[in-house]
Amino acid sequence: MAKSVILERVGEISWREMRPSDDVQPTRQEEIDHGTRVVTRHFGDPGPGEIETRAVCGAVCTHEVSLFKGDLTHPAYPMVPGHEAVHQVTRVGKGVTHLKEGDYCAACWYMGQWSERVIGPADVAHRLPDRMEDFAHWIVEPVASIVNAGQYIDIRPGMRVLLIGAGFMGLLMTQMLRGYPMAEFVCADVKPSSIALAGRCGAWETVLTGSGEGDERMREFGPGHFDAVIECTGSQGGLDLAVDMCGMAGSIYLFGWHRTPRTLDFKLGHLRGQKLLHTSPATDTGRAYERYWPMTIDMMRAGVFDLRPLISHRYEVADIDRCMRESVVRADGFVKSVFYLSDRRGSV
Repeated sequence: MAKSVILERVGEISWREMRPSDDVQPTRQEEIDHGTRVVTRHFGDPGPGEIETRAVCGAVCTHEVSLFKGDLTHPAYPMVPGHEAVHQVTRVGKGVTHLKEGDYCAACWYMGQWSERVIGPADVAHRLPDRMEDFAHWIVEPVASIVNAGQYIDIRPGMRVLLIGAGFMGLLMTQMLRGYPMAEFVCADVKPSSIALAGRCGAWETVLTGSGEGDERMREFGPGHFDAVIECTGSQGGLDLAVDMCGMAGSIYLFGWHRTPRTLDFKLGHLRGQKLLHTSPATDTGRAYERYWPMTIDMMRAGVFDLRPLISHRYEVADIDRCMRESVVRADGFVKSVFYLSDRRGSV
């Protein structure tokens, strides 16, 4: 019997053998109501066009944290969470030719990935290198989300750009933007450790907001200084700063996930003619967000994105409860947590 990470109910998560009753398949209406999508299952054999895999490494996203906290809910509990993982193929179904048993892959399968046995469609599973120093450095899904956002962020030569929020996703965004032909590229955050990482990831200038020196630097820029602002905090403070610093006919790109209602200064936004655009993966659903995964893997191979400095917390899967709780707290120095379902942390 395969073992899985099981979200038993809000606030309770475990690592145990999976039962058929844990394999929740919500209706389409339930998926719409809960903002989720399930394309995986954990029992049976891989059918035509499917593969069976075992997850070797999982990464915790704010989505799973929100499920754990109860900020989001699932149609039924218990359930297998997880949409960020590295897998190893254990069986292939009829017609699958681009993957074989033993290959490592990343799959755009949304939920249900944190398991020793996962069955899902092969056409959105993409091969990873045979040799990986650390599986955690090849978590593709969050990086693909950044590449997706880049299709909608219009940064032209000579623009002044402000990125607000140097958490894990903001740092990936920094890695992507650092080579753009901008006039200015400033990254702002409230945490000193995050600001230090932003500099390492390629920000041209960093500003520690909330500090005397950082606030003085923002005053030097002045309200409306930037042509484009990318908001990666998902916080009211980040949104307020974005509106304040975005200039005439400027654009505010909302990448951060605002999980509670916010207020927005539409008076200022109207007077400046600001444009606001969500740049989450859902923006691209109708055009198949999955298409960005192969190019994302190529960009990771080329070194555009480097997860090595961004994985701050590592756990074994048996410690999944501690992993989740510490991912909720996000103490100083926390960037991204991963856990290993394999007895090896890499394939070298």
